[in-house]
Amino acid sequence: MITKFSPVLLAIIISVATFAVVWRKNPHAKWIQLTLCIFAFVTTTFHNLNHNYHFIFWLCNFTVLLGIGLCFRFHQTVFNVFFYFCWTGSLLTLFIFNNPVAPPMATNPVAFIGFILKHSIPIIMTIYFIRNSGHRLSENAMMSSLKYMIGYAVFIAGYNMVFDQNILDFRYPTLEIEKAFGPWPIYVIVNIALAILWYKIIDIITKKLVLIQT
Repeated sequence: MITKFSPVLLAIIISVATFAVVWRKNPHAKWIQLTLCIFAFVTTTFHNLNHNYHFIFWLCNFTVLLGIGLCFRFHQTVFNVFFYFCWTGSLLTLFIFNNPVAPPMATNPVAFIGFILKHSIPIIMTIYFIRNSGHRLSENAMMSSLKYMIGYAVFIAGYNMVFDQNILDFRYPTLEIEKAFGPWPIYVIVNIALAILWYKIIDIITKKLVLIQT
């Protein structure tokens, strides 16, 4: 519901404005994105530490930290991983309504805005690095990024078992679409298969758009 103060609307406006700044190649674009990423990371981390500190191990937190690091020093492998993490986890999270891991909008509007920006700004940042800075993905970007994703997933699987958590929904489904895939472990296998398929789709699209180094 849109009220006099709508965190969703404000986050969308900030995201669109940031994209416009990047697309117009504003010289301050990098620092605007960096500031918003830091804001998003700090506000959501503060909320997580006060409600469920285990949530800081979700992939989006590592992704935004990669983006912050790239603003200070570009590294090709990090950019490859950052790009794929953004266009998988970050993008798909923005389409999940009533996300169970998002800060409550009604009681924590600032952290909720940070949550949205933590997923939207890194995506915009990938466009910045390609359009404004002239960087490209490595030819093996998909495979190297997939290896890092597998490593992260294995780490989280162990973390869930040790600390009785459900990060990445490895132990039980929290989304209706996951429940439609079937019981554990069927829905987990489907999620993994879809992730690999989406990685391949990104690889095909980036090659079509000539975003790969030659």
